[in-house]
Amino acid sequence: MNVKQLRYFCKVVEKNGINPAAADLQIGATTISMQIAALEKEMNNELFNRSTRPMTLTKFGRFVYQRSQEIIFNFDSFENDICSYTNSESTSLNIGVIRSLIFNILPETIKQFTNSFGHIDINLKEGLSTNQYELLAEQVIDLGFVRAMEQKQEVDNDFCRELILIDPLFAAVPKNHYLTRNKFITLKDFCNSPFITFPGNQKSEFSDTVVEKIKQNGLSPVISYKAREIHSALSFVAAGLGVTLVGKTVIDNNRQDIAFLPISDFHCNCYIYAIYRSKNTNPNIQHFLSTMKKVALN
Repeated sequence: MNVKQLRYFCKVVEKNGINPAAADLQIGATTISMQIAALEKEMNNELFNRSTRPMTLTKFGRFVYQRSQEIIFNFDSFENDICSYTNSESTSLNIGVIRSLIFNILPETIKQFTNSFGHIDINLKEGLSTNQYELLAEQVIDLGFVRAMEQKQEVDNDFCRELILIDPLFAAVPKNHYLTRNKFITLKDFCNSPFITFPGNQKSEFSDTVVEKIKQNGLSPVISYKAREIHSALSFVAAGLGVTLVGKTVIDNNRQDIAFLPISDFHCNCYIYAIYRSKNTNPNIQHFLSTMKKVALN
């Protein structure tokens, strides 16, 4: 049994006959008949009911047809990957991952990128935004991501930075919280509940910057917990221990026991940037970023 035989078999099914299949493939009908006969002999089972006109598939034939399509698709993908691998300047991409990206945009980007560039070996390394430049400088990763609270920041000439998306902050509150009766809340409403900050790492400026921006609006949140990372913070919220602030990208595909509400008088954005070394010539960086930017637009 070989892929060519399966291709001939599938073409006969799709064209409702050997002669139409032969015309489409531009080969002799006898060749197709011989290949299908050889396939049936090897499988020790008939694929077609030859007593009917046009021929119909047997129960076994329907099973083989379904599986054959899958095999042919995978084989074609395999051939394309081999060709891409042979002609590619680089067959790997090392990516630094910040946790807030794993809820939505990053998984979908990887899925779409893999569909188009299946020959590329993707390696992921989790870390904080503050670690990304160090990992790039040490060439541990090719591509990193940072979540900044200010849009204008100076970047060393050794690095390139591209804006992926602007991510406004939303309040995350327990599903049974009284605030969920409203479609939006005020910053004062938010500050009336205990505030759960994250991440707990001292190198991260995210929580301190958020608190400072709240204070600039004349309010002082009462911090009840300093969660180690975003997953812990959301778990604490679900448990009814307080509220927190997360980017809009975190909302999709998240917990069902948490409600996410806009704050009408607190317009605070996060800016998610992709960063990479300016001297890094790995072409897969731009392929990946192009895919991510398309995902971000949806």
